[in-house]
Amino acid sequence: MEARHGIVGCDYRDHGGLVNRKVAKLYYDLHTHTVWSDGDLEPASLVADASAAGVRVLALTDHDTMAGIDEAARAAHVHGIQFIPGVELSVTWAGGVTVHVVGLGVDGANAQLRQALENLREARLKRGRAMVEALSAAGLGGAQSVLERPGIVSRVHVADWLVACGHAPDRARAFKRFLVRGAPGHVAVQWPDIGVAVDWIRGAGGCPVLAHPSRYRLSGGRLEQLVRAFVEAGGLALEVVTAGLDAGEIGRLARLARRHALHASVGSDFHKALPWRLRPGGLPELPGDCRPVWERWPAIRLQGAD
Repeated sequence: MEARHGIVGCDYRDHGGLVNRKVAKLYYDLHTHTVWSDGDLEPASLVADASAAGVRVLALTDHDTMAGIDEAARAAHVHGIQFIPGVELSVTWAGGVTVHVVGLGVDGANAQLRQALENLREARLKRGRAMVEALSAAGLGGAQSVLERPGIVSRVHVADWLVACGHAPDRARAFKRFLVRGAPGHVAVQWPDIGVAVDWIRGAGGCPVLAHPSRYRLSGGRLEQLVRAFVEAGGLALEVVTAGLDAGEIGRLARLARRHALHASVGSDFHKALPWRLRPGGLPELPGDCRPVWERWPAIRLQGAD
């Protein structure tokens, strides 16, 4: 199925720092997850929910895997929405900061990317085994089931096991008590360098997008340094609109993209239904002075759009 991409077309205004989401003319969502990484939905269910929400252009960007792409593409065909194969790669910047780079429109058959994803799967599994052993040594045995899941193994899955077993009341506190640096289940991992990941994405015909830059808890100066390093590595776009941002933060990221001559992308980073976000999509539009990611890559543009 041919991959096409696009962007959100709904209105937003700043009302006391909150985004007023109106019904969208066109919905695009270029950042979503399924059970193959750390989402709750099967690929077909994700597509069905996105379609029901009015999404017309959808990218699946699971962490370090493209295992759900074929199922999602078939479902998108059934529901009559455009589908973009994607992936979200974990990378290391500045010797220890973990950031994420989304690849939009990548060719999953690309040999270099396939090998890279296999290596990342093995690295995650190795870390998962070490986490299980560390927790067992701390008196929290029985987490081996986490290693048997069909998709990638992440800290989220270990946290959810801790909650299910009553060791923590929720995922956030499972992380804080057991999985962060200095906690009994913490295992450090060195992800690929940001430049290597960008090369994999571009080598597979994709567009590298720096994902959710506001979530890295960096100062303004450090974020500028990260974006500069991303551009120097060959990065092409910044995720300006994602879930949970107010109009002021969207504007700040739009200015950041313009300063570094980056195109702008949008994505809900949808993982599961929450009371305030039941489905993918529903995002505010990009500020008008942004250059949408699909302007440089016509294949991403909504089919039939002017």
